Amino acid sequence: MEYRLGTRFRVDASGRRLPPPLMAEAARLYAARQLAEAAACCEAVIADEPAHFEAHHLLGVLSLDLGRHEAAREALQRAVSLNPRSPRARYNLGNLFQTLGRHEEAESAYRAALALAPDHAEALNNLGNSLRALGRHAEAIDCYRAALGHRPDHAPAFYNMGRSLADLDRLDEAEASLRAALAAPVKPADAHRLTDVRDALAAVLVELGRDQEALATTRLNPPTPLAEWNESLMLLRMGRFRDGWPKYERRWSLPGFREGEDAERAVPTELALDRVSGRRVLLRGEQGRGDIIQFARYAPMLARHAASVTLAVFPDLVRLLATLPDVAVIEAAAVPPPHDVEAALLSLPLAFATDFDSIPAEIPYLSADPALRAVWATRLGPRNVPLIGLCWWGSQHIPERSIPLPLLAPLLAVRGVAFHAVQKELSEEDRGWMRAHGGVADHSDALTDFAETAALLSHLDLVITIDTAVAHLAGAMGVPTWLLLRRSADWRWLRGRGDSPWYPTMRLFRQDRRGKWEPVVASVAAALERRRSDYAAFAIPRST
Repeated sequence: MEYRLGTRFRVDASGRRLPPPLMAEAARLYAARQLAEAAACCEAVIADEPAHFEAHHLLGVLSLDLGRHEAAREALQRAVSLNPRSPRARYNLGNLFQTLGRHEEAESAYRAALALAPDHAEALNNLGNSLRALGRHAEAIDCYRAALGHRPDHAPAFYNMGRSLADLDRLDEAEASLRAALAAPVKPADAHRLTDVRDALAAVLVELGRDQEALATTRLNPPTPLAEWNESLMLLRMGRFRDGWPKYERRWSLPGFREGEDAERAVPTELALDRVSGRRVLLRGEQGRGDIIQFARYAPMLARHAASVTLAVFPDLVRLLATLPDVAVIEAAAVPPPHDVEAALLSLPLAFATDFDSIPAEIPYLSADPALRAVWATRLGPRNVPLIGLCWWGSQHIPERSIPLPLLAPLLAVRGVAFHAVQKELSEEDRGWMRAHGGVADHSDALTDFAETAALLSHLDLVITIDTAVAHLAGAMGVPTWLLLRRSADWRWLRGRGDSPWYPTMRLFRQDRRGKWEPVVASVAAALERRRSDYAAFAIPRST
């Protein structure tokens, strides 16, 4: 946030100009980061002189720093109305809108500031950030370059430009820009921001396939929980599981990692197998449904060491995971049974010292309920062609994993197969597209939980899916699965492989360029076309 005391003066009896005492004090308190006290000074000035521009301006800046967004808006808009020629007031109004995620309004405010002060490097940089948030990366890069034209050593502009270049898959340029950000002079108060730059550079190096350099870059950061967590993800992606699992435990110290009731529980202690003999273990599922399905394979393994194991998971997973042998399954919100030890599901690979060669990949370890299978057999009716499950849209916490349904048109054009949507939720746009084009059966109303999904999957000859819980479920059941992965795929899919050591019946199709699904879909469609003529190729024996 920017604030500089303006040039408004008062005069004493002899005509000498003096700064307004309260505003001088407000500026001093602001510099000392005594924000509430500084705001009180501004409010006192406004009470005495309601049209005092500097008081409204500084009060807006202070209110934003204090998280009082509505007060900040009122003060900054009043400042703009009092002095429409002030680029500082318009710049700080843009900062408020950017903080609120109102990027179109932020863009307007920054452009107004730049119309008054074209060489305002910070306004150019922040305008670039708003454009980047709006997905207008090329325009954002032009803003960052303009900022650097006025301030050649402006580290934030180099950093932000590097991120936009990475978003455009211009990775070599992104690397150069981020390295320039690291080389630029940084104020001591901003030294902590170098961690963000190194993290962004490491991400680019990972995209470039230079994992060792990425790891070395990350290790230059202070050993914070986030730094160690990021390091763990790199190690796991490289298949260095023994090194990665201990650092993966740092997730418990990440801000916001645990939410709701989970945040109120004690952090699970590291589980030692030699200490669970004869003891009752409460095992808590964590993260997403796909994570729980993938690592549920460890629960029966733990049961061989403990007196009992109870697994607590999302309600829509309970019926499915009840098929695990020797494991009781309850809803996460339920009152747990008496237990001696509480542990986290994704800590079990560490407890079992899992390395690349000892991944427990005996499948299937999950199965469909026979009664539900019978219901789905009736629902699907007689079959005379291979049945293909299709999942293209998942949780939007990582939207890059999903594929817009129209992009799958080349795949859906393959004849001699029947496609079935394996999605619980369908957008109205997708429903409309399916009605208009046909070719995909909609079962969304019947997929009330993952036990129902498993029953549907048990009748399918092949599942084609993005990286979502359906992929893990199909893999855990031993259903042949083709997985479509974004370029920067999750660590569990490792680097550059066309198979998965976690799921032996899975084949991986990877993006070559970020965000470009068309070549992936074309490759999958060609593979399906080659396979469709041989019905026996779909009839892979499996237990469901």
